[in-house]
Amino acid sequence: MDSMRSETSLQADTADREIVISRVIDAPPELVFEAFTEVRHLSQWWGPDGFTTTARAFEFRVGSEWDFVMRGPDGTDYPEWISWTEIVRPETLITELTSPVFR
Repeated sequence: MDSMRSETSLQADTADREIVISRVIDAPPELVFEAFTEVRHLSQWWGPDGFTTTARAFEFRVGSEWDFVMRGPDGTDYPEWISWTEIVRPETLITELTSPVFR
């Protein structure tokens, strides 16, 4: 019971800073999983139109990070980090994004 209270308390403490995004993509799960987990693919599509994405470090395993910079059309750099928190191949990827933009 105490562990349930702790989990609920943690969720309440962070709810004002969480964004949950879910997508259903009409493609084979293995292909979608590869597009989200291979840096060579991520660099091709990650970020808004007109931005480029450059990986500074990438290790795909729970507890590791993808450290990258998105560069806007005006030349502004946006450093970001994504930590992998859960990986269930090929159907689930849970990440945590750290961005100075949101601080």
